[in-house]
Amino acid sequence: MTFPQNAQTVSPLSTGMVVLLNLVIGLGHFLVLFNTGAYLPMIPHVAGSLGVNPDFADWTQADFFLAMALAFPTSPWLLHRWGEMRVLTAAFVMFALASGVCAVTNHYDSFLIARIVQGYVGGLTIPVSLQIILRHYHPQRRNIGLGLWGIAALTPFTLGPVIGGWITDTIGWRWLFYVNIPIAITVALVSMILLFEREMEHRHPALDWRGLIFLVIALAAGESALNIGETLSWWRSQTIIFLGIISLIALLLLIIAEWYTPQPLLDLRLLKRRNFLIGSVVLFFTALFFQGSIAIYIVGFQLVMGYSAWMVGLLILPMAIFSKISFMLTQRLLNRLDARILAVLSLTGFSAASFWVASYNHPASFTELLWPQAFVGIFLGSLFPSIIAIALSGLSGPAEIRGTVLLNVLRLSGQAMGIPLIATLFDRRMIFHAHFLAEGKSSIADLPGTLIGHIRTAALIKQHAAMLAFNEIFYIAAWGFLIGAGLLLLSKAVVYAEPDIRLRRAIEELVDL
Repeated sequence: MTFPQNAQTVSPLSTGMVVLLNLVIGLGHFLVLFNTGAYLPMIPHVAGSLGVNPDFADWTQADFFLAMALAFPTSPWLLHRWGEMRVLTAAFVMFALASGVCAVTNHYDSFLIARIVQGYVGGLTIPVSLQIILRHYHPQRRNIGLGLWGIAALTPFTLGPVIGGWITDTIGWRWLFYVNIPIAITVALVSMILLFEREMEHRHPALDWRGLIFLVIALAAGESALNIGETLSWWRSQTIIFLGIISLIALLLLIIAEWYTPQPLLDLRLLKRRNFLIGSVVLFFTALFFQGSIAIYIVGFQLVMGYSAWMVGLLILPMAIFSKISFMLTQRLLNRLDARILAVLSLTGFSAASFWVASYNHPASFTELLWPQAFVGIFLGSLFPSIIAIALSGLSGPAEIRGTVLLNVLRLSGQAMGIPLIATLFDRRMIFHAHFLAEGKSSIADLPGTLIGHIRTAALIKQHAAMLAFNEIFYIAAWGFLIGAGLLLLSKAVVYAEPDIRLRRAIEELVDL
């Protein structure tokens, strides 16, 4: 299965329909990606409303990313089998229904299932929207469509945490999902009307079911082990050990099956290319450290430092703004400057910013915390595009698409696994430091003073222990980013095999979301 270059072409749309379809696709694209960023500041409030530990609320974001990862390798089969209009319409209808469940339910299990559905159908809409632009737009208008598609991909990250924090503190977190419903239904209806008589020819391609089953088992078992690790001791839990073994076995079977399958779900043979292997490893661990540390930043500062969701959103805003500026500059520089230079500089900048954050030895003020975020933003916009360019070096046509699918699975899996893994490490280190700080006294009650004084002392110990654990997380991430920069030095010079610059950027942006 190849996607989207071999899609059947149709007569181009009129100017009015192009404008309307651009608005619809951009709105739908924005909606899906907005829900990834806007939801993060809501996690502590969701946990309180559903009556669960915040660790369990983390699962609703991690599993969302994991479900989105599964959407990319299955989307080509669904598109060829049912057509872009049916897939896009059904995806947004399901997105609206899942949002409705999230908005009204008070049961954690129902909420978690709805978030998983949201992640999968939301992930489907991303490659489908790109195919629509490539297949229905006149060649002279295609560049405009691809440019707007890229803007719609980047803007939600800029606005998500801030608007999400404002929604949470002003009208309540459930309104994020209430707002989703009319927008998703509108996108579905307009898309169905515009594309109803322009559907692609349906085919019945074979799907690598064996690879899909192994992939689902490997990711689901591995993610479940990491999620449970937030509440249970790793090596003392038979459940975690069992899930870990199942995940490893399924992963090995997946590698063997995909390596020898003529039309694999994931083209793992691309890993024989040096640049693709290095880019894939660095992309996975960069996504893991970045998403995990950002989740701790946003959730931890609310739970431990007393920040509101709105304040946490504002704290992330400088990073988002500067990343957008650097992203646009990177799109121009990638054609003139070696992508390896940009990637190494970006990861080194990430490392420096992480060391900076790890240097705080007291609850830093809001102003102090803004500067590292702005510094990160300068390098964030150039980081992922340059890593992706390295990984896809020398690939074009169907091979580039297959590489993009695999990179998407790795990036989103890294984001999904980074949330519980970093959260578990944070919790364990915070407990360790709390015991260390209270050492010398059998209990807080042994300290002199009133009951209120004991409570304040316990709160200060918890806060300082959290800050020490927080610093350790970013110290580890800093070294992880440096090691990634070192690995990139082993890659070869980047070769752009795809002649259409706009198309190449759009394909790369499929990974850089």
